[in-house]
Amino acid sequence: MNLETFDTCPGKPFESYYMEDYHLTQAQLDGFLYKLGKLKGTHVFGNPNIRGHAEVFRDELEFSFLVTHTLGGEALYVYYFGQSNGDELALRLIPLLPPAERHLLMPIDEELSVVQRRLEEWVDRLLSLDSKFSL
Repeated sequence: MNLETFDTCPGKPFESYYMEDYHLTQAQLDGFLYKLGKLKGTHVFGNPNIRGHAEVFRDELEFSFLVTHTLGGEALYVYYFGQSNGDELALRLIPLLPPAERHLLMPIDEELSVVQRRLEEWVDRLLSLDSKFSL
């Protein structure tokens, strides 16, 4: 097992990746999954060999996403801090989203135009939070 985490909370490291292999018995894995399920957040099984990148541009700002495939057949899109000039805004606004909406899940075989539209809608929703809270 390899463990990778992505955290969208301000002040926490975005990504942790442990390259060591952990050899577990089924009982150890079951115990780990039980404890993991008690933690807040979204937990998915992913394919460690598949990673990608997506971008959305709004006005002069770029917003970047890390993409990975889950073993459940979905593409997981997580905002990728430190990769674009929209980071400061995203860092301030993402915590205002409900936890389940801080990432996107889409079918792996979704058409690129649909993926791009959904990412743009997510960014537009994020930007609308800025206008609501800056009044």
